[in-house]
Order: sequence, then structure tokens, then C-alpha cells
Amino acid sequence: MPFLNPSSFLHKTPSRVQRVGRLLLALLFVSICPLRAHAQAASGSIASTTVPTGSITGKVSERHGGPLAGARVNVSNVKTAVASSVATDVNGRFTVENLPAGVYKVTIAADGCVPQEDKVTVKPGRKSKASTTLKPIEPQTPTPQ
Repeated sequence: MPFLNPSSFLHKTPSRVQRVGRLLLALLFVSICPLRAHAQAASGSIASTTVPTGSITGKVSERHGGPLAGARVNVSNVKTAVASSVATDVNGRFTVENLPAGVYKVTIAADGCVPQEDKVTVKPGRKSKASTTLKPIEPQTPTPQ
């Protein structure tokens, strides 16, 4: 009688369900390990390809030297034409951050003033300066006829 023999319990072969379960568990383990390694490699490569950036900062004044709040500052990369815009604060100051290194065209304008353009070179990890004084638009005087 095999059911009374204790050694038969020790050498029992696994059932089909147990074998399939073990196989699925092994496949799951094998499939997860490469994904973790790939995720670590991908996150490492992203960190190493981060583009170093710089910024452009400055102050905009009106004709008499006072700060010009609300002036529009447009910054455009000369090579890529990627642009960003900010407005000056109540002290006439502005900062455009996270700009990739390169040459930028900076246009500063305000209502009733003559716009100013300048070129500024941005270097990684540096703050480039672009300050200006905007002059008022001169009213057109009619020419005598």
C-alpha cells in the first residue's frame, strides 16, 4: 500500500499545476530583471545628456532712469529660433532662465517707447546681462504745406 509508505510522500513528483506555476514564476523573475537593469541604464543616460543652461538677466529703465515695469522682453535663439518671453517686474528687472548656450536676440518693448534689440551670448552656468533704457516714441509733427 503506497499511501501508507512515508517515503512515497518525500519523493512525490510535482503535479502539472505546480510545474506550470514554477515555470510562470521563473519567467516572471527573468523578465523583471532585465527591465530593472534597462531602467537604471536609461535613467543614467538621461542624467548624463542634460544640456547645461544659462540665463539672461537685466533691468529696463525709462528715459529719466526710473524702472519700467511691465516691459515685454522677448528672447530668441539666433540658430534655432526657439523663443521665450517675460515681463519686467515693478523694479524693471527680468530674468529668462534655462536657456541653452548660444547667441540670442533680445528685444525689449513697452507701450509708447521705441523697442530696443541687442544680441547676447549665453554661456552654460552663467548669467548674461542685457539692460537698456527705452526712449519714448516722438510724436509726429505735421509738416507745413
